[in-house]
Amino acid sequence: MKTKWASCIWLVLFGVGLSFGQGKAMEVNNYRFGQPEHYLDGYSMNFQYQNGVAIHMIFYDGRAKYEWVGGPSRGNEDTCCRDCQGLFDFDKMLMHISIIIGYRNKPERRLKTILQSGIIDQLKRATK
Repeated sequence: MKTKWASCIWLVLFGVGLSFGQGKAMEVNNYRFGQPEHYLDGYSMNFQYQNGVAIHMIFYDGRAKYEWVGGPSRGNEDTCCRDCQGLFDFDKMLMHISIIIGYRNKPERRLKTILQSGIIDQLKRATK
């Protein structure tokens, strides 16, 4: 019986402490981000996914344009959508990409997440 009372009192005190703790204002984050830098601008690359689909991608003005050069969508071109994120490992010449289909680009579609990796087989700097 004593342990039940002790547990009950502890829970009440803990709950009261939490409620007071949440009432404190958080510190303001004064960190200011600088202007975005687009390190890949001026580069182009070809890469191939593990399923055989190949893409040629060009980076310019903080954007990317890509064309399918292999696979069922061959010949289609587009600019990068807001629904995809890419991670490039230029030391290993690998690219990992995640796409949420139906989030912004096609809202009528059922949401679907795609995670794929590919091999970068060409990375070129455009000549000026």
